[in-house]
Amino acid sequence: MRHIHWRDTIQAVQSWPRWKRYVLIATLSPALLIGLISIGFYGNLHLIAHAKSNVALPVLPVPTNPQRLLIVAPHCDDETLGAGGLIAQARKKGTPVHVVFLTNGDAFPAACALVARRVPPQAHDYVHLGELRQKEALAALRQLGVEQKEVTFLGYPDQGLRALWETNWLPNKPFRSRFTQRSSTPRGPYCGQNVTRDLTALLESFRPTDVYVTHPADDHADHSMAAAFTEAAVTNLPPTSPNPQLHYYIVHRGDWPLPQGYSPQDPLLPPAGFSKADTHWQTLPLGTEAQKAKTSALNRYSSQLELCGRQLRSFLRENEIFGQLTAPQLHTEHPAKIRDAQGDDVVRFANPGSDITQLAATVEGELLKVTMELRGTTNPGIRYGLRARSSTGAFVARTLHSPTLPPPSSRTLSCTIPLAQLGIEQRTASTLWLSADTGMTSRYIVDQTGYREFHLSPTP
Repeated sequence: MRHIHWRDTIQAVQSWPRWKRYVLIATLSPALLIGLISIGFYGNLHLIAHAKSNVALPVLPVPTNPQRLLIVAPHCDDETLGAGGLIAQARKKGTPVHVVFLTNGDAFPAACALVARRVPPQAHDYVHLGELRQKEALAALRQLGVEQKEVTFLGYPDQGLRALWETNWLPNKPFRSRFTQRSSTPRGPYCGQNVTRDLTALLESFRPTDVYVTHPADDHADHSMAAAFTEAAVTNLPPTSPNPQLHYYIVHRGDWPLPQGYSPQDPLLPPAGFSKADTHWQTLPLGTEAQKAKTSALNRYSSQLELCGRQLRSFLRENEIFGQLTAPQLHTEHPAKIRDAQGDDVVRFANPGSDITQLAATVEGELLKVTMELRGTTNPGIRYGLRARSSTGAFVARTLHSPTLPPPSSRTLSCTIPLAQLGIEQRTASTLWLSADTGMTSRYIVDQTGYREFHLSPTP
């Protein structure tokens, strides 16, 4: 067979009619553009990760008595991925630990089909998967020193926590899982008010000094909402209850952790995009014994490892990281701001007009003014949204800009919300949660801040 040299190929293309060459260029251009963007994105991530590997994070001391730890996990396995080493080291020192699972992690079609050996799975197959994941969680936690009596399964709907917070808050409007076809737990309907009630009751009975929960900016909606529900439960505590310190851990955020796969000799570092965010990270070094316990715990999640083993084993590192956030104080003098992670997903990196950098809010008379800032100028085809929920239970959603309208070509978008719509009187101390998002639709999200907590002081 004649060997074709690359010069022969070029000469052949040059001999084509002009229209054929235009078709070839049009065909190859999108692929080349995507390839160049991807190379730039992943190269940038690795450069940032390498640079940050030389920056020492503050060390989180291993919790000891009289500390009491509550670990809030959206799904069965998140407690091991994000805080398995922490749990093992705390229990080794005799520190009380209680783990609460908000959902059973049953809405995973691929895992359900694998376990049930049928496609598509039926509702009872998803229920069975949830029961299996509960058993795996108990087996995993035993490896970390936590007994069954120290574990609570709330059983709220997997892939449903955002709906409970936003649209199904009250018991008279329960959420129905499209996977299990269930709409209640033994304690009551699937609704946001009940999630907050159950978490508040657990906080009151266990009285933790420290609570560990997934970060508001976690890319998984259930993980992001777990933080909001936990903060709302802490807000509900009576004055006589201790006010716990909140710590946040990340499981899903862009291409993270780096490097992907089993790499126990490497440090776990904050996602690259968080270098400009307002999370204050600490590292918890894990001893050999804690690393072995975490590995043994993760191995109990066989239903997950078979499908996602490479990604899950990325969390078996020499350390774990936990962040702290400060809730800004709303007032009239200058805006209260939160800074969002940026550029840590290939879509956000390629489209700076959809990448949120900051959310600012201020009170102007009887109005709440909120401003979203972007890394680039607004784009056509992108929807920009804002959501707000107050501790009174009121919820407001606003579209700051719609894809059907011409883009204003700006890096900032603003809106005002009457405080009365949030059930807030200006002279009353209140807590509210604000979340900004960008995306093609309200369901397809490119970037989101997650719900961040703001405090409104009473007007003198």
